[in-house]
Amino acid sequence: MSSIEWTEQTWNPTTGCDRVSPGCDNCYALTMAKRLKGMGSPKYQTDGNPRTSGPGFALATHADALTEPLRWKKPRKIFVNSMSDLFHARVPREFLAQVFAVMAATPQHTYQILTKRPERAARILTDLCTCGAGHPPGEHFRSSMEWAATSHSPTYVPGLKHGIYHRSGWPLPNVWIGTSVESQKYADLRIPALLDTPAAVRFLSCEPLLGPVDLSPWLTPISPMPVHEAPRTWAEWTWPEWVPAQVREAIEGFWGDDQGRSPRDWMQDMHQQGAPAFGATLLMDDGFGRNPRRILGRYVHAWNNIGRLALADDPNRSFAYTSFGINDRQRSQPIDWVIVGGESGPGARPFEPKWAEAVDEDARRAGVATFVKQLGSVWARENAASDTKGGKPADWPEALRVREYPQLPAAI
Repeated sequence: MSSIEWTEQTWNPTTGCDRVSPGCDNCYALTMAKRLKGMGSPKYQTDGNPRTSGPGFALATHADALTEPLRWKKPRKIFVNSMSDLFHARVPREFLAQVFAVMAATPQHTYQILTKRPERAARILTDLCTCGAGHPPGEHFRSSMEWAATSHSPTYVPGLKHGIYHRSGWPLPNVWIGTSVESQKYADLRIPALLDTPAAVRFLSCEPLLGPVDLSPWLTPISPMPVHEAPRTWAEWTWPEWVPAQVREAIEGFWGDDQGRSPRDWMQDMHQQGAPAFGATLLMDDGFGRNPRRILGRYVHAWNNIGRLALADDPNRSFAYTSFGINDRQRSQPIDWVIVGGESGPGARPFEPKWAEAVDEDARRAGVATFVKQLGSVWARENAASDTKGGKPADWPEALRVREYPQLPAAI
C-alpha cells in the first residue's frame, strides 16, 4: 500500500529518472533510490548521470514487475511509477505498450500516471497506424499492446490474453494521465501537451507548487462569472449575443423576481448540478425521447440537469432542449482533477496557502475536483503544525481542507 494520500498502491515497472525542471530539484524518489541502493534493493543498483540523476537512479525497466497488477484482485487506485516517469525518453515504446496492455487487462483497477513529459505521451498515445489513412489516433500503439498479449510475440507479458485491442476502448477507461505543474512557465508548457493526450481522466499535480499559477485558461467556468459577483436582478445582466432570445426569456421567467429567484440562484444551480461549462460547444442529445439525434451547439443551463443547446452556425439562432450527464460535463472540461501541495523534506522551498486557494478557486469555478495534499515543511514549521510535512488538514485554514476525487461515469 502507499502513504501517498491520493492513491492506494504504487507500481514501478520502471525506476530512475533525470531532473528536467525546478520541480525536480528536491526529488523524494532520488533520495529514496540512494537509500534503497544502500539497502541492496536490486532495482536500484545502477547509478544515473550525476548532473541530472544520482546513485541507484539510472532509468531501468523491470519486466518482472509487469505482472504484479495481475495478482491484485481487489480494485484499487494505482500510482504508476512513483519512482520514475513512465514517458521518460529512454523507456522503449514496446515496453510502454506492455505496461498499457497490463492496464487494459485489469479493468478493476484505476491507474494514475503522472509525467513531466506529456509531449511524449501525446505523441505515442496518438500514434497512427502506418498501413494507410483512415485509422483512429493511437491505433499503431494499440496494435503493439495486442502483441504484448499474444503468446508467440517477443513482447508477450505472461498471463495476458489475446484480444485486448477489441475488449478495451480507447483511451483506456481506467487510466488517468496527469502532468506536473510547479510554476506558470510549466503550466504553459505542459498543459497544452496533456490536452493532446488521450486519457479517460486528465489531471494536474501542482506539487511542489513554487509560486502562483493561473489555471483559468484550461479550466472553463461553469457559470458566466463567480456566483458572488452575479447581479441580483436580470435588469443588471447582459446576455451574450449567441444565446437565443427564447432561451433568455425562459431562463429569466423561471429564475425571475416574481418567482423569488435571481441570476445568482441560476448560476448557483449550475454549480450544484455540476453542469457543463457555460457556452461550451458540445455534441448532445436533442430532446428527451428514445434514441434522440445528436446535435452540436453551445450549452446554456436552464435548471436541474436540463439545458438549452444554441445550435452551432445557425443564422436563425434557434435551439434544442437537452439534458446532461457526467460524460457531457466532462467533455466540456479538458482537465478533470487538480492536486496541489507544498514541498517537504530537507531544503524544502516556501509555499503560500494563497497559491493553493487560487488554484482551488479556478477549479471550483470550473466544477473540477481539487485535492490539497500538503502545505509543506516550511509552512508546517512556521505554523507549529502537528505534521512536519504540513500534511494534516486539521492544521490548515478551513478553506483548504479539500480532498476531492473526479466524478467518473459508472463504466469507469
